[in-house]
Amino acid sequence: MSILQNGFRTAAFTLLCGGTLFTMAGQAAAEVNFKGKTIDVIMGSAAGGGTDGTTRLVGQFLEKYLPGNPQMRYRNVPGGHGTKGLNYFAKTKPDGLSWAGGSSSHTDPAALRKSVVEYNPTQFGFFGGVSRGGSIVFIRKEKLADLTDKSKPPVVVGVLDGNRSWEQLITFGKETLGWNVKFVVGYPGTSFLLLAVRRGETHMMGTSNLSLLKEMFDTGGFVGVAQLGGGDTGANDEARAGFESIPTFPVMMKGKAKGLEAEAFEFWTALNDIDKWYALPPNTPKDIVDAYRTAWEKMIKDPEFIRRGKLQFSEDFKPIPGATQQEFIQKTAYPKKEITAFMDDMKLKNGLPAEELTDEELMAMAKAKGLLDKLDVPSLKAKLTAVGTGGRDIEFVVDGASKKLDVSSSRTRVTIAGQKAARDQLKAGMECSIEVMGESKDVDGLTCN
Repeated sequence: MSILQNGFRTAAFTLLCGGTLFTMAGQAAAEVNFKGKTIDVIMGSAAGGGTDGTTRLVGQFLEKYLPGNPQMRYRNVPGGHGTKGLNYFAKTKPDGLSWAGGSSSHTDPAALRKSVVEYNPTQFGFFGGVSRGGSIVFIRKEKLADLTDKSKPPVVVGVLDGNRSWEQLITFGKETLGWNVKFVVGYPGTSFLLLAVRRGETHMMGTSNLSLLKEMFDTGGFVGVAQLGGGDTGANDEARAGFESIPTFPVMMKGKAKGLEAEAFEFWTALNDIDKWYALPPNTPKDIVDAYRTAWEKMIKDPEFIRRGKLQFSEDFKPIPGATQQEFIQKTAYPKKEITAFMDDMKLKNGLPAEELTDEELMAMAKAKGLLDKLDVPSLKAKLTAVGTGGRDIEFVVDGASKKLDVSSSRTRVTIAGQKAARDQLKAGMECSIEVMGESKDVDGLTCN
């Protein structure tokens, strides 16, 4: 018998009982059932990354809450930064027996413009997503008054290339709110930015990294200026837990932007709300999408799902409803040309590159500007005694004490034998140079033999 039971049999029974068409529809929807079924879960990324890990976590709880308690079968189809896997997924049968886990990079407008992309994410049936919390911008206390006083020297903002979310927040702040800032482009990583702002060579920066935020605010020398927001519902006017006193940037911008600028800002805020997402293939019947969304609503109320999400993903782990995730994608996947042109022009006007720079380009720019001459990135040499699943964390001994640090798939630079590498290539026994800021729990860079 199919997932959707025979509609004619249901209709006949309902009519004989004097029921209505509404009863028939409700009965049909209630009969979505996956008992005895195996569901394929497609991921366009390699095993061991953040998308892989959270998708498998979601799958475990869908087995519990989908009707019929089906079994999940996971398929990693890496290639083309996720394109290969999602091209395949988009052509799977829309019968509820396959779904995909992806990330913001798979639905980014720049990525979707590439000729190799055959899928259209606006046609997917999104049933959920998760967020780690948005970036928070902070400033040296003694420079706070200068931010809104153009009679004073500008607040110096060190940036990588102006394309990160917090960098663009400050750009909107300058253009729309009149912030008194000056950008210095070319810092090749978070370690360099943190050292510069601590030493007073720059005055303002941002990050979404919770441990780094706590570390900087605990010094007493910095105050929050604005945050992207993103609460339990994914609404960008909700402050992150523990940072409620810092205003959310969408609220600060409310009513300030007009016309195309307002459209561009709405696009930008929706783009920043996307992190990890989960969806069914195009043309999946509404009854099946609804069954998945109902299961999602049940599982996000499960304390164990939230506990494991916070442990595995982030302390700011926040589930996003399927309908909200669908709206984010609809707003951002294919923006008007006028919007992308506005965003590019705004960056160029402020001396920022329109396109994201590669790691190699950033390092070359930093050397050319002499930025590396001023900074001494703290590092230590140690042998890795243990490596967590997929390289998510490392353990080593320093000064006779064992230490454990987290390795991010997106923020930590990993080099092995002189070649850029993924964190899942890290192995116990490797001799490494480990870059880490102060008491941070996150590794900035790893250079191993």
